[in-house]
Amino acid sequence: MIIRNAKVITSQGIIDTDIKIANGKIQEIRKNIVNIGEDALDLSGYFLLPSVVDGHTHFNSRYLGARDIIPTADDYKSGSEVALAGGITSFINFIDPMKDPVESVKEEIEKARQQSMADFSFHLIVKRGEHVKYLDEVFRLGVKSVKVFTAYKGSMQLDDENIFKVMKKVKQLNGVVAVHAENGDVIDELQEEYGRRPEAIYHALTRPPEVEEETVYRVATMAYLTKAKVYIVHTSSPNSVKIVSEWRKRGAEIYSETCPHYLVFDESYYERPDGKRFIMSPPLRSKELRAELISNLDMVSTLGSDYAGYMSQYKDKALSYLEVPNGVASTEFLVPTIMTMMFKNYITPQKVAEITSENQVRLYNLKDKGFRVGGDADFAVVKRETWKVKDWHGKMDHSIYEGIEFDAKVVKTFLRGDLVFEEDLKGGKGVMLAR
Repeated sequence: MIIRNAKVITSQGIIDTDIKIANGKIQEIRKNIVNIGEDALDLSGYFLLPSVVDGHTHFNSRYLGARDIIPTADDYKSGSEVALAGGITSFINFIDPMKDPVESVKEEIEKARQQSMADFSFHLIVKRGEHVKYLDEVFRLGVKSVKVFTAYKGSMQLDDENIFKVMKKVKQLNGVVAVHAENGDVIDELQEEYGRRPEAIYHALTRPPEVEEETVYRVATMAYLTKAKVYIVHTSSPNSVKIVSEWRKRGAEIYSETCPHYLVFDESYYERPDGKRFIMSPPLRSKELRAELISNLDMVSTLGSDYAGYMSQYKDKALSYLEVPNGVASTEFLVPTIMTMMFKNYITPQKVAEITSENQVRLYNLKDKGFRVGGDADFAVVKRETWKVKDWHGKMDHSIYEGIEFDAKVVKTFLRGDLVFEEDLKGGKGVMLAR
C-alpha cells in the first residue's frame, strides 16, 4: 500500500510525504513514490500521527487503593478497542501481582495475547521489597519496566529504602522505574484531619499539589544517586514538571508524564453533582495550575492516559470521597486532546510527536516502533474538525469527556499496515512489544 500526500507529524515538524508499506513495515518515506500495482490511499487534508504509544493503562485491573475488589470496566479486548478508536496502536499496562509476581506476569501476558487487538507490553508493580528478587525472571519474560507507589499507605505504598533498592536493581537490568509520586503519609494525616466528607472536592484538598511536588523531588534525588532511568507518571502540577527538568539538567535520567484530563479539566469539576466521577490521583488542579501546566508542555516527556475506568455504580454510590475508586478513562481522547492543543498553538507539532510516540519508543526501547524505514506501519489518521463527545468505545457507562468539544478527530487507525479502525472497529491482532 502507498499512502499519498500525508502530513506526518514528526519531531522535525510536519512533513508532507508519501509512505510505502509492505508486510506491515514502512518501506519508503519520500514524495512521489512510483505506484506499481499497489493500493493507494490519498490523505490530502488529513494529518498522520505515527506509532502512538500509551505507556500508562490499567486494563483488566482493579482499584489499587481498595481493600475490596473493584474491577476496571475494560479488559484487554475492550481496552484495546478503546485504544484503537483513539489512534493508539500500542499500550503498556500495569500488572498488580496478586500472588507470585512471575506467575502474575505470565498470566497477564497470556490474557493479552488472547484478547488484545493492539500491541502491548507491561510494567510490573513492586509492592514489597521482597519482590525485587523476582525481577531477573520478570525481565527475561520481556517485561522490562516496573512501577512503585509512594502513596496508598497500607496497600501499595513502598518505603524509600525499598524504592532505592528497586532503582538500583532495575539500573543493573537496564530497565525503567515508573513512580506514582505523592506523599502517602501526609495524605493519610490530611484525610484524618478532614474526615469522611461526602463532597468530591475533599479529594483535592487532601492531596494538594505540594504532596506531589515534594515526592517528585525526593524520587528525583534517588534517581540521581542510583543513575536509574526513572519516570514520574501522571504529573498534575507544573512545579513537578519543572522539578524533573531541573534534575535532568543536573544529570538525573528522569522523565515526566502528564495525562489528558489534567489538560482538559480543573478542580471546579469536583463541585458538580457528578463530581465523584472526576476523582483520580493525583487530583485535578486549579484553573491557574492547569493553564501553567499547558504552558509548560515543552518540558513534559510523555503523554499517557492513566486509564483506570470504573463503572458509575462504584463512583456514585460512595458515601465519601475516601471510598471513590480513583481513576478515569482518558485513553480514547488522548490524541484528540493533544492534537486540539496543537491546532490552538499551545504545543508544536514537533512536541506532539515526541510526547505521543518518539519519547516512549526511546524510553521503553520499543524495537519495532517509530516513524522510520523498517518500523511498523502504525498510524492514526486525524481530521481537523470541531466535534463534541456524545459516545465512546469500550464498556464504560459514562465518560467525563461527554460534551467536551475537540478540534481533532481520529478517523482511521492502521496497525502494521492493516486498517483496524474506521468509524467502528475493523478488528486486529495485537502482539507483545519487543523491548
